[in-house]
Amino acid sequence: MKKVSQIPTDSRRIYALDALRASVMILGVFLHGAVAYMHTPMPGLVWPVSDPSSGWFFDAVLWYLHGFRIPLFFIASGFFAALLCEIWGADKYLVHRLKRIAVPLLAAALFILPGSYYLWGFGLSEQGIVTWREVWRMSFHGNPVKEEILGLAHLWFLQYLLIYSLLYYLLRRGFPGLFNYPKRVRLLENGWWPLSLLIVVFPMLWLHPDIFMVFDNRWWPEPWEFTYYALFFAVGSIMNRVKEQLSRLVTLGPYYIVASLVVFAFAFSLLKAQLEGVSSTAGTGWFFALATALYSCLAVWGFLGIFLRYFANPSNRVRFVSDAAYWIYLVHLPLIVMAQ
Repeated sequence: MKKVSQIPTDSRRIYALDALRASVMILGVFLHGAVAYMHTPMPGLVWPVSDPSSGWFFDAVLWYLHGFRIPLFFIASGFFAALLCEIWGADKYLVHRLKRIAVPLLAAALFILPGSYYLWGFGLSEQGIVTWREVWRMSFHGNPVKEEILGLAHLWFLQYLLIYSLLYYLLRRGFPGLFNYPKRVRLLENGWWPLSLLIVVFPMLWLHPDIFMVFDNRWWPEPWEFTYYALFFAVGSIMNRVKEQLSRLVTLGPYYIVASLVVFAFAFSLLKAQLEGVSSTAGTGWFFALATALYSCLAVWGFLGIFLRYFANPSNRVRFVSDAAYWIYLVHLPLIVMAQ
């Protein structure tokens, strides 16, 4: 097996992280396909089709994936941001990011979001939640659905990624000394260091649990959520500096995943009680925040280890899926809803 540390530093593709980034995009398609069958909908997430399951299987799977999927995406994005800046320089990196993120975001907002909006309107009108007149006029007086139907929908992460990329570019150009820290950063030196993320993740989820619990569909970033995911982008950029340490996760990955499942079982029991109104967030706030932060961090590093173990070598099939996953994600939402 080829370790990540053996990959040339001038390589533009780190195959394991490439595969990881593609996988979390494809998981997004699966999640959106399963939302209609959740026993209890996610707060703030309006879905045009509702066929709830009698059990909690879909809920458990969706909430587990929800805790680490986007953090993993931003870790991989931060890693490649630092890598591309080292290879190409900051200016060429900026041009690449604008072409790769800004142009698709604009195109999708112009050609995919309008169709998705009217598909949502059709589904919600069939459920008696809105009227076609409200949908056509985009006016929902006295109806809380207004705050949940108008926004970037599944494209929100591209907006965040574009802003993170622009901020990273400005830092690289304006304060290059910030990136001259020693290569020997104690990020992955032993099995406990990855969990140091808890120092920040736990208090953020405790102070603002909506980061995890609520889907907030809007046109502009939500400050707490934006800061939360920026943390993972920053960690990914630091990881590029310590690529030689990544192989340590190969042996630890499966243990992290098992531990994350155990902790998630506890977190999910608290989440169910809150969603069903059995207990309040205030009564179990810090327990829930700690359990959620812990399982999310364990899963993030666990799946990093798994991908480093099984996808470290180049594969034409994996590369094809990696290149296609981005575009599949951009266009999938109306197709999923039409099929449902």
